[in-house]
Amino acid sequence: MINELNISYSQAAPEDEAAILDLLKELEGDRSKFDIARFYVAKIGDILVGCVRTKMFDGGCSELASLAVNQNYRGKGIGSGLVATLLSKEVARPIFILTELNKESFYNKFYFNIIAPSELPDEFRKEYDKIIALPFAKNLQVIAMVIR
Repeated sequence: MINELNISYSQAAPEDEAAILDLLKELEGDRSKFDIARFYVAKIGDILVGCVRTKMFDGGCSELASLAVNQNYRGKGIGSGLVATLLSKEVARPIFILTELNKESFYNKFYFNIIAPSELPDEFRKEYDKIIALPFAKNLQVIAMVIR
């Protein structure tokens, strides 16, 4: 099915910024510490249908963040393609993720594993503490994961 859609994956270009911000806003995605150079995008022709990035923290810690796929294109492997692209280009490890417990199996296929919050670097632990205190997290089990 993906081949039929002719999806291309690449590092984001400056002209992609508005479409990325629109997608993240629509899906209530993380727009903090926005740096277009850290994003990878999925496109069908000239239409941006998904994005992902590494978000950098003090001390060199990085997070896989802002994974978003347009609702009309979900279930077609685009999210997996974005994560695979990011992981092939961003070779520094470890990379951390904060995600919902029900997304564990998605990230396990990329060799991410759940870790205890106490194992997070200090700079990323602050992000974890901030996220789990947000209203949306009250009804979720937010987990920390890492790929080494």
